[in-house]
Amino acid sequence: MKVCILTSSRAEYGLLYPTLKAVDESDALDLKLVVTGTHLSHEFGYTLNDILSDGFQPSITIPNLVSDDSSLAITFSSSILMQSLATFFEQTEPHCFIVLGDRLELLAACEAAMIAKIPIVHIHGGEITEGAIDDKVRHAISKLANLHFTSTEAYRQRIIQMGEQEETVIKCGALGLESIDKKNILSTNELSEIFSFDLNGNYFLIVYHPETNKDSSDISDLFKLMDDYQDYKMVIIYPNSDNMSREIISQIENYKNNFPNNVLLIKSAVRTNYIGLMNHCSIFIGNSSSGIIEMPSFYRPIINIGDRQKGRIKSKSTIDSRLNYKSLKLAVEAAFSDDFQNELSTMHNPYEGIKPSALIVEKLEEKTSH
Repeated sequence: MKVCILTSSRAEYGLLYPTLKAVDESDALDLKLVVTGTHLSHEFGYTLNDILSDGFQPSITIPNLVSDDSSLAITFSSSILMQSLATFFEQTEPHCFIVLGDRLELLAACEAAMIAKIPIVHIHGGEITEGAIDDKVRHAISKLANLHFTSTEAYRQRIIQMGEQEETVIKCGALGLESIDKKNILSTNELSEIFSFDLNGNYFLIVYHPETNKDSSDISDLFKLMDDYQDYKMVIIYPNSDNMSREIISQIENYKNNFPNNVLLIKSAVRTNYIGLMNHCSIFIGNSSSGIIEMPSFYRPIINIGDRQKGRIKSKSTIDSRLNYKSLKLAVEAAFSDDFQNELSTMHNPYEGIKPSALIVEKLEEKTSH
């Protein structure tokens, strides 16, 4: 059974890694890996090298990213991907096409698969993120998909409510939690050497993406908050390639230039490095799905900014904040309070599952015997 899996960004590749490995090691399945998007962009760290280092050989690389984050450029990027995939599907005739999440380019990819009559497998459907266009994309992909793997039972029920058959919607837990091996997490000394930046001490981990349903990307109030905590170092990771992402990149680069010894700016962190950064940080601030889904497993406080993740199930370790200085300051003070810190170790991660990738492969292998 030829299983085609698409990865277009560092974030979703890190989540997909255990599934890619499980498919690749299955005797019944033949992995066809499609690599595209920011993986092939030097501006975003050229993370194709990380995929190759992990031992995966892409079946095809599709350099579709137009170096601009305007609506027109994003549309062009999607159309390039769709045309290239149409040709690839015609040549390889995969038996299924696996996508994870809600990136805008996945909609074009799934349209190509639908037209080619290739069954679509969607991971992480049923979730809600009201502050991003991804919310509509995710639900649209769910309606195009033939098989669904969800991170919680609530999300499973939402897909069923959308009209999908119960037997095609399977709760497996969040894939991102599967690759967290707490016995082998990198130390702060190891991370300091990797990034050539001293991480022995307290630091904020900041991952902020554009709210693509809004017109503004001004994050000056976040910088104002950071100014209040000069005794902490700031580790900031580039946003995804979205509309307005380059405006945010410009702001964080300017901030780093003002505090070169206190700010570590990372274009892209491989999964093991990112897990290490999450494990050792004092607090996570931003609006990334990794903050909502994975960060609770490290028992650190999470400040979730704005509406990008609005609607997602959250652990009690997550404090919501607006993108203004007063709200952010109150949230950080609450997170550092003795009461909150003492309760962190008891706060459950609602996305826990048991070997999601093994369950996904098991269901795919069942189909080869029919």
